[in-house]
Amino acid sequence: MAKQAREKITAWLTDAGLVVAPLNAPMPSNAEWGLLVATPPPLQVKLRVIGLKNGDVILSIGVNFSEQHREEVRKMPVEERVRFTAQLLERLIAVCPYCRVALNGSIDSPEAIVAEVLLSGDEVSRQRIMDGVARLVNLFLMVNAVLWERFPGTVAGKEPQSQSFI
Repeated sequence: MAKQAREKITAWLTDAGLVVAPLNAPMPSNAEWGLLVATPPPLQVKLRVIGLKNGDVILSIGVNFSEQHREEVRKMPVEERVRFTAQLLERLIAVCPYCRVALNGSIDSPEAIVAEVLLSGDEVSRQRIMDGVARLVNLFLMVNAVLWERFPGTVAGKEPQSQSFI
């Protein structure tokens, strides 16, 4: 059953033009299989798809803040940092209200955002998988948009400012 689910989801993702490979990284203890998924160039966003032993599927992404953005945040007064982080989380939850969104670092010194979409076994379909992938890519773009909006001097002629890490 797990092999069939993995093969079916791999086919759906590949048919949609995504790059799919087996996940060779630590996974949760209740995971049965995992895939590393990336959007095609030029914007490569990396996601994980993890199949759990109970048939559920988790789609997840992590977005690291660049060192340059972390420095810019650290320059802000503490109250402003907290407000910035809270507003970022609020915007992300508005984009995906059913995503589990977590902050790595602290409220006054954010380092990364992690988001997951949990699909129960009976909800797993091509459409739900693709909707989840689209939402997580949108979360990646939202994090970058908020950082670029707040710190416009970090964009022009620079390397990508943040990257997905899951």
